[in-house]
Amino acid sequence: MSSSQPIQAAIYVRMSTESQNYSTDHQRAKIHEYALSKRIEVVREYVDEGKSGLDIRRRTGLRSLIDDVQSGNADFQLIIVYDVSRWGRFQDVDEAAYHEHTCRRAGIKVVYSGEQFSDDATPLGALMKSIKRMMAAEYSRELSTKTFNAQCRFTEIGFKQGGHAGYGLRRLALTKDGTPRRVLEYGEAKGAVTDRVILIPGPAHEAITIRRVYALYLEQKLSEPAIARLLNAEGIASEFDRPWTHSMVNSLLTNLKYCGTLAFNRKSCKLSSRRKSNPHAEWVVNEGAVEPLISLSLFAQARDERARRVRRYTLDELLVLLQRCHETHGRVNAKIIAADPSMPDPQLFVRGFGSLIAAYDAAGLIPCPSHVFVETKKLIAAKLRDLFAEVKRLALSSGATVHEVKAPHTLVINQCVRVRIEIATRRRPKRGLVNWRVMPLLDADFVLTARLHGDTHELIDYFLIPAVKLANGPLYLKESNLERLAELRYLSLASMFGP
Repeated sequence: MSSSQPIQAAIYVRMSTESQNYSTDHQRAKIHEYALSKRIEVVREYVDEGKSGLDIRRRTGLRSLIDDVQSGNADFQLIIVYDVSRWGRFQDVDEAAYHEHTCRRAGIKVVYSGEQFSDDATPLGALMKSIKRMMAAEYSRELSTKTFNAQCRFTEIGFKQGGHAGYGLRRLALTKDGTPRRVLEYGEAKGAVTDRVILIPGPAHEAITIRRVYALYLEQKLSEPAIARLLNAEGIASEFDRPWTHSMVNSLLTNLKYCGTLAFNRKSCKLSSRRKSNPHAEWVVNEGAVEPLISLSLFAQARDERARRVRRYTLDELLVLLQRCHETHGRVNAKIIAADPSMPDPQLFVRGFGSLIAAYDAAGLIPCPSHVFVETKKLIAAKLRDLFAEVKRLALSSGATVHEVKAPHTLVINQCVRVRIEIATRRRPKRGLVNWRVMPLLDADFVLTARLHGDTHELIDYFLIPAVKLANGPLYLKESNLERLAELRYLSLASMFGP
């Protein structure tokens, strides 16, 4: 490049919120004055408006600048920044140096137009730059401490510190002498820096909804997601006019402001650190700062109920609870467990033991008939699948053609004979003999039925029954007619399909 040609440069400007002295317009003006005095041509600009300098994550302007530098296609040889603090107030000063080194390694120098060492590459300039970086970081730490202390003090007075009001509440702006100014809309900022904000009750119908949420949670034992679904189904609008979510309902049940208490510092993310929950001892609490929408006792009941629901139980503890529930009610099932306030959710037993039946067995309890029936149905379904597969295999091995059809458990053999495969369970009627019932089927030529032993749940024998035998209704297999039906009976599937 000829010495008569100006150096092409990009500028980077950033403003957070701490001072108009650092407005982007002010930075631009000073940078352009510097560029003019040095015969530098500004060809590109990168801007971060209202962005903290503590890290690079949310600074799209600086990230775009670094990306362009690393791509090797940058059309500038210099980056001009107003001062070290505009580059960043990184808490790790090495991070600021790292980003600057990334640019320098790509052949692009970073200079600070507002610093005395703006383009000084001497050891003294490097030392001054390091000191400035530490000063920038320390400024943020001091400002964070001062701001936090002020927020604690204002919370103790009764003023809300940032954030939205919450469903059922509204923010009221006060002048510095305590005169009400106006109720703030969602997302609206207070009118002046000296204004303060307090919480006041919102519309009456929102307070009614909050009390109803507590009733659904405590009396009807609904979960938070279930409550959200119910409110959405009824068309009840949330604070944001968006569908209710689990977290919205959770806020109603856990935020102290609904029972009249302001709590600050429950969670924190100081200096752009990860957001964390703080121990109760670190909270700043002001009881009675807000007009309560629910009683303190009701809030405490919801807190205790939530603790009961989320408590982690060992398997031994769950077994003891099951035994105690059985002693109290004389029997135990999912409905009884769900209705007993001393018991956790029935699904906790399912997750711990695989099923309620397995939990009952582990606790030495006799499961109720309905659960036995469900487990038996599962066992029969599994055996029926195995039986169907075995019939198909044997038919194919005997040289027949076999096709499955949409009808359940039905095979078409040799393209003409439809066979329905069933398992008959033992029946104990109040009158008459124990029997196994085979129901008539209109869509099959034959019914292949296997009898299931009532105690061992093993298959006893097999019957290949033509549809005409079922024309007049069900056929009942019992000890008294097995000899008469001997031509239909097979002791094994293999014998049914021949040698």
